[in-house]
Amino acid sequence: MMKAFGKRPLLLGLFFCAAFVANTPNAFSQTGSFGQAPNGPAPNSQADSTRALVDELNALLEKGERERLIDPWFLRDLQTVIGKYDRPWSDILLQDDFSARGPQPDPPWQVTAGEFLIDWRHGLRSVIEPNATNQSAQSGSQSKDEKDIGKALLGALLQGALQGSQSGNQSGSQGSGTQQQSSGQAQFAAVQAALPISNAFSIDVTFSLRPLVNGTEEGFELGPYQGATASSGYRLSYIAADRSLQLLKVSSRGVSTIDGARLANDLTDGQAHQLNWTRDQDGGMTIHIDGQAVIAVTDRSFRESFDGFAVLNRGGDFAMRDVTIAGVSN
Repeated sequence: MMKAFGKRPLLLGLFFCAAFVANTPNAFSQTGSFGQAPNGPAPNSQADSTRALVDELNALLEKGERERLIDPWFLRDLQTVIGKYDRPWSDILLQDDFSARGPQPDPPWQVTAGEFLIDWRHGLRSVIEPNATNQSAQSGSQSKDEKDIGKALLGALLQGALQGSQSGNQSGSQGSGTQQQSSGQAQFAAVQAALPISNAFSIDVTFSLRPLVNGTEEGFELGPYQGATASSGYRLSYIAADRSLQLLKVSSRGVSTIDGARLANDLTDGQAHQLNWTRDQDGGMTIHIDGQAVIAVTDRSFRESFDGFAVLNRGGDFAMRDVTIAGVSN
């Protein structure tokens, strides 16, 4: 009886605190649509209060789990509720709705291959037209091995595109802020934003992708990178042909797949889609597409902070309506 009675204060405290958190607006939405501040308390003070509350709740949960003061099922439910509001990424590192008058994107964005231009309807937009050679080569069916090789090459392609920006600067082959590719028709386009990104991060991107010719293989790739030449980092790769989303690791050893998923819905419908990618301080990463969790995996290959964010259009009409990158304080 004494043991059961001893659980009551902790359970009641957790119950009322969880109820309070569940009815508290998300304090980490620091700005409304296109940079408009939401109604309510100042974002920073509200974020600090919610952060302190979540920290206290997590401490109580750890104590309850360690001392076995809470029913495991109730503990799991509480962790689920609190997890929805436990967002340590309170520092906004980059927020851009691409409302610049253009056509070139504002710093820190730098186009390193092909073209990415400001479009007032779609945001930062890149159009890669398929050439006849590639179209005929891609018209046949692909084996599983060929697709796997293609995904690996896509990761290497982005790495080469970003590294190529430096050699392009030295040779004078750039024009109007973009690197000219050797072929008469661009095969890909790349843009990057050089800025410090904490090892734990949250990336939100609103994007659209539209095919230009049926039967071609559209796709894009994006992610944080390390190094001045973007030679390593994480890449999230989408291949429209089989609706596959792959989380890749790019390093001096090459490109490897960490995890992947085949999406139920096609993203090449020209509609706006929401991508959310979070990484916690223990290396746990979760990726949501339109609110649906599609990848959840832990990888600790990179323990230092990142040096920027890169995006590659592999084919089709690709655009980013807005990008928000948040991190944690050191």
